[in-house]
Amino acid sequence: MFRSVPVVDTFRDRLPATIHVLFGIGFIALFLLLPIALLVINSLNFGGELLENYRIALSDVYLRAIFNSLFIAAVTTPILLLLAFFVSYFIIFQTERTRLMLGLVLLPMWIAYIIRYLGIQLFLYPNGPVVSVFDTNFGLLFSTAGVVLGLVSGFLPFAVLPIYNSLSGVDRDLIDASSVMGATRLSTIRHVMVPLSIPGFVTAGLLVFILSAGAFLAPDILGGPSDLMIANMIERSYSEIFDINLAAALAVIYTGILLTLLVAFNSYLNIGEVLSDV
Repeated sequence: MFRSVPVVDTFRDRLPATIHVLFGIGFIALFLLLPIALLVINSLNFGGELLENYRIALSDVYLRAIFNSLFIAAVTTPILLLLAFFVSYFIIFQTERTRLMLGLVLLPMWIAYIIRYLGIQLFLYPNGPVVSVFDTNFGLLFSTAGVVLGLVSGFLPFAVLPIYNSLSGVDRDLIDASSVMGATRLSTIRHVMVPLSIPGFVTAGLLVFILSAGAFLAPDILGGPSDLMIANMIERSYSEIFDINLAAALAVIYTGILLTLLVAFNSYLNIGEVLSDV
């Protein structure tokens, strides 16, 4: 009886392309460039030595937190990529219940990180099930290993989805041809599936590395005093010693480190070209 009117399409078609471009530029300027500019301004000490906050931010305790962040992210990322590949492989090639399995992978994303990390903590407590069965928690509680465990459990869906997308696009004829030519399943995975899934690995690797390096809750709940990461130090600089300028300097330094790593990685492997195949 009533005819549906494509209001969104009609409104979009009436707007000139210039408005679309200006909207995109304005959005980036307001929500990305302006906050970064404010961070840089707040990080400078205009009333005294200009770079005093950076000198403090590069001192022992904060430098150790930066190193912890990069180290934990570097350990967590390959573990996640390996697990994500085999989870994706199982969903695509070993089960017919693809949607159910993908749903189970995504299900933890509906649960808040703090609840998941507290669940891991309770699981590893002296009166928890792990200690009850094995008489030890294997050193996973309040340690670097515990932080890595929490990050792996928290960010696995972010690694699975890009790799699943790439792996599901691999031509089955290539896999069959590999088998016909006598290659073992492991050889097929190594020489056919993994190379053709590189775009998914790159996307997943960048995503989980950045998420892991900036993690806050996992080291705060599952780590020990020596496992604090840069996000924890930024929060403490702001909320405990009430030094927003130091917190801004830490944020600028760490953003610069991540951008430098991305540029270096891009010089080795063209990220834009790789991601265009995802």
